[in-house]
Amino acid sequence: LVDAVLDAAATRVDDSLYELDSTLHAGNPSAMPPYLLSQVEKASSAAMECATSFNNYIADGPNTAPTALAELPKNISTLASAVADLVPSVKGIARRTADDDKLVGAARFSAQATARFFRNLQSWRLDGLDALQKTDVVINGNNDVQLALQALNKLVDVLPRGFTLGKGGDPSEIVEKELAKAMGAVQAAAARLAALRNKPRDPFAAYEVKVHEAILDAAAAVTSAVAELVRAATAAQNDIVQAGRGASSRTAFYKKNNRWTEGLISAAKAVAASTNTLIETADGVLAGRNSPEQLIVASNDVAASTAQLVAASRVRAVGGIASRTQEGLETASKAVGAACRALVRQVQALLRPSAEDAVDYSKLGAHEFKVREMEQQVEILQLENALSAARSRLGEMRKISYQEE
Repeated sequence: LVDAVLDAAATRVDDSLYELDSTLHAGNPSAMPPYLLSQVEKASSAAMECATSFNNYIADGPNTAPTALAELPKNISTLASAVADLVPSVKGIARRTADDDKLVGAARFSAQATARFFRNLQSWRLDGLDALQKTDVVINGNNDVQLALQALNKLVDVLPRGFTLGKGGDPSEIVEKELAKAMGAVQAAAARLAALRNKPRDPFAAYEVKVHEAILDAAAAVTSAVAELVRAATAAQNDIVQAGRGASSRTAFYKKNNRWTEGLISAAKAVAASTNTLIETADGVLAGRNSPEQLIVASNDVAASTAQLVAASRVRAVGGIASRTQEGLETASKAVGAACRALVRQVQALLRPSAEDAVDYSKLGAHEFKVREMEQQVEILQLENALSAARSRLGEMRKISYQEE
């Protein structure tokens, strides 16, 4: 049974390495350095717990208590999940930094060390070794993982974080203030949507009124879902602090877990900013100042920022995702994603060409058909070149803005 768990854990880490090198996977686009640092810290703690429980298993052998035996697969799985989850975060951040090769290399080294750690603990590899030698294998494997994670930590620690606790203030007050600001931003957005809905419109432009109403309904659904998510995030964060602080104060807990705290604050700020941008963009689309494509980008930004808030909470979730408050947060996150997708569908409907613009190509002559076909190929090539150039410019802009944060 233990061998099967170790094999599954190593396979999961190997899968994350495949995604790290695959061009089909962009990584976690919403990951930020504070969140990644908390993931590295979680992986390091998980490796220590895994090594400790495995050494206890070696020492006690058949006499291992059932409760201790049950902890071993859980600790192995926790370490595999922690390392597999940090790999896409590294890839997402590396795309926005100048030293992307170093970051990706450090992540690869950490994952490889973890997979090797798991495989070296399989029974057929430990056969023939005495208890002390087996313990050395566990200690050396854990040491390799810790060194790899420390190297990754050093590279991430120098990246701009956007917010650090070193800027002063009571961490618990800052967290509560930023979560309250996020909720305030969502409530202001809802009020602004209501005002937009009450704006006078041309009674003769029935189709335009219908389109405006559809966009406003979809945007209102997004803000309502985000409001529920912020409430769920606040409840989950209170549970995390209550369970983790013990006899210490909330402030002491936040300071002790400063990297997680910084990630939580950055995520709350991102939610507030993206929600404001969404409503401003929706207003601009209705007024003709912004394009529908801009609204799609703003909606995707809301989805990414809320995912960042959920991920920041998940790192320190009490009892994992199965806890009541974290489960509520995960459900709220799915609702935000669904609302954002519904808004995107409404906007995409505006972009579809009407039936009046359709051309019956079956009625074209052979020569004209060929000319039209070549024109489309040229247009596609021009658009692909423009898209490639735009992506390149966006990548450079993100690197510059990322360094300035």
